[in-house]
Amino acid sequence: MQTNQTNAAPQRTSFLDLAQKLGQSVERLKAGEPVETVVRVHSVDEFKDIFAGNVTADQRDSFSKDMEIRHGDSLQSSDPMARLYNHVLGNVPLSLEDSNTAGMMFPLDVTVFSVSDMAVTTNITYGPSASPVVLNVGTLTFNGGSITTQNTVLTLYADAVAFGTTPGTLPYHIGITGVNGAVGTAGSVGTAPNPAQATSGSNASARSPGVCTGVGNGGNGSSGATGHTGGNGLPGQNGLANQPATISIGSFSTTLPGKLVLYGVSGAGGAGGAGGTGGAGQQGGNGGNGCDSGCEGTDGGNAGNGGPGGIGGNGSNGGNGVNGFSTTVTVPAGAIGNVLTSTAVAPVGQGGAAGSGGSGGGAGSKGSGGKGSSDGSAGTQGNPGGIGTVGTAGTQQGSAGQFYISAN
Repeated sequence: MQTNQTNAAPQRTSFLDLAQKLGQSVERLKAGEPVETVVRVHSVDEFKDIFAGNVTADQRDSFSKDMEIRHGDSLQSSDPMARLYNHVLGNVPLSLEDSNTAGMMFPLDVTVFSVSDMAVTTNITYGPSASPVVLNVGTLTFNGGSITTQNTVLTLYADAVAFGTTPGTLPYHIGITGVNGAVGTAGSVGTAPNPAQATSGSNASARSPGVCTGVGNGGNGSSGATGHTGGNGLPGQNGLANQPATISIGSFSTTLPGKLVLYGVSGAGGAGGAGGTGGAGQQGGNGGNGCDSGCEGTDGGNAGNGGPGGIGGNGSNGGNGVNGFSTTVTVPAGAIGNVLTSTAVAPVGQGGAAGSGGSGGGAGSKGSGGKGSSDGSAGTQGNPGGIGTVGTAGTQQGSAGQFYISAN
């Protein structure tokens, strides 16, 4: 992708300066100990000063322009978080109403992890949808591992970045990602009629011993009822956006050189839930037996036909991908080429599969004829139910936020 480059960086805050500013022990950090503390931030302006102090004026301008393009609807609607991001990382002041809303969020406790040397040898993931992450590092060495955020705000300060010889298992060092929407729940399976078999025909019986004349044939079995329709699937959920990130790097190692690879993708829409299978058709009723007494008999009743299977449920609609938020990156002058960036589109969720029709019910048994009489006719198997309809795919894919890179 084409990287957006901006200039005019403020003076960069160093690893130890930030630790001291946040009340962490500089002595412990100089001794090589990791320090993790919960920092209480009392206001949105204090948050902006501490965690976005290295964002350049050009980056702020670009961030706000990108907000208008990707999140214009959110900026105009009842979404104070989008406008708060636009203030902290952009160049837009807060309205009185949004200031009051932000005031209710503070004081805010933020966990800050500081360490003089951090070797990333495994794939570290923050999230999904976790509290803001602040990493404050002297030398950050990628040696076979990566850092990924999932719908989680990241602030990363590193005085130096180095690269070991072990290749990573992911195609990036830092991934700013969203969370894919959940797949819709599948529809329930349709139930079969109750009882399992339709009413059987009555048996013919002699009125007096040896006399079947005038009593009629065995009764016909009833046809089976149709199985119940399968339940419709539930819609797939919309994805969750990749959240803003602020990355500030003081230098790139010359003894362990390399390119820092950044990757961004927002949350894809979840697939719609599949329709449930239709219920099985009811078994046809049995034909009643004909009269059979002495030397006389009557015909047996006809078997009932099996009931049709239930129609399959409808698949539901897929969710939408969502647009992500931008990442600001500050690096040494002349080192912008040390950062490689790429993004991917968050696709829509596909519609849920149609539910299949239920199986047809079996035929009942034909009634037996009496002496010298015929059996009833056999019934037929019920037809399978029709299939439901396929759900509709989501309508909006999501684009990842841009990477805005500036020289510090």
